[in-house]
Amino acid sequence: MDDSKTFKKGFFKKVWYSITKIEKYGEMAAEGIPRAIKYTIKLALIISAIIALGSVYQSNQLMKKGKEFIETQVGDFNYKDGILSVPKEETIIAPSSTFGQIVINTNIETNEEADNIINSIDSSKVIILLRDRVVVKGVNSKGAVIYKYADLMQGINITEINKQDLIDFLSSSDLWKLYVTIFLAITIGVLIALVLQILWYSIILAIFGFIVTFFSSIKIRFAAIFNMSCYAFTLSVLMQGLYMMVQMFTKFEVKYFIVMYIAVAAIYLIAAIFIIKSDFVKQQIEKDKNTAEKKEIEKENENKEEKKQNDKKPEEQDEEKEKDKGKKEKKDDGEAEPEGSQA
Repeated sequence: MDDSKTFKKGFFKKVWYSITKIEKYGEMAAEGIPRAIKYTIKLALIISAIIALGSVYQSNQLMKKGKEFIETQVGDFNYKDGILSVPKEETIIAPSSTFGQIVINTNIETNEEADNIINSIDSSKVIILLRDRVVVKGVNSKGAVIYKYADLMQGINITEINKQDLIDFLSSSDLWKLYVTIFLAITIGVLIALVLQILWYSIILAIFGFIVTFFSSIKIRFAAIFNMSCYAFTLSVLMQGLYMMVQMFTKFEVKYFIVMYIAVAAIYLIAAIFIIKSDFVKQQIEKDKNTAEKKEIEKENENKEEKKQNDKKPEEQDEEKEKDKGKKEKKDDGEAEPEGSQA
């Protein structure tokens, strides 16, 4: 059975082979660059979708706690056409066990004033509600992330809302539209980032692999090494997806994760290159062995023929010589006949 045909049937089989069967890298690489890139996109899409689902779940939990917080601790407010308005002029700071701190000030007009408020908050976990944006810090990312109200509300077709309307919305079944928007936005964003990252690192790893093949006296095309690099990043990408999911819900951090990310892929690629070299050496040895056996058989046949000739009686040898002589004379007469006819 041709393994290359088997690879073409299933993406998940390639994932399995990329992690557990390094000896298959050469055959998978032979399918070409388009298939390697297609595999990379599929792998990145699955990881992106899983991360997006985790973000949706996290958003759902925040919505539930946010609804409770608005009902109990937030006064009246009004939102219209991307602008949030709260009657109080001073900055409102409300502690929250879930969000760290909730800071509200919708009276500022300039970006400089907004930045001053953001930078003045020392808490590592805070949500800041400003006039036209919300800043989330330390809740679902390491740094500060800014969301424009207009962008958030566009996905759910809301242009105007007040406190009671928001509470009703957070309790309604229409909230799924917001989750779909979040899911699609995160999936697309993470997908693009992952694909570009994998391809860029695959190029770098392929250059490294090409240098290894040069010094190891192995002739492998750069395109094939690049293809193998794409498959070599499979385990690294899966580890990255798991790591990102863990970071969403915990403070766990691996300081040199990117080093491990590249190192794991490099180990897979180098192993695949030397397996190919080993297979090539075995094939060459087998070829030389077959050639030697063929020459030995030919030599044995020659020896048998020579022995057969030597074993014949002198009379038979003379008879064969007479026959050979007669054939030669007959041949010479045949060649001389046209010359006589011309005369």
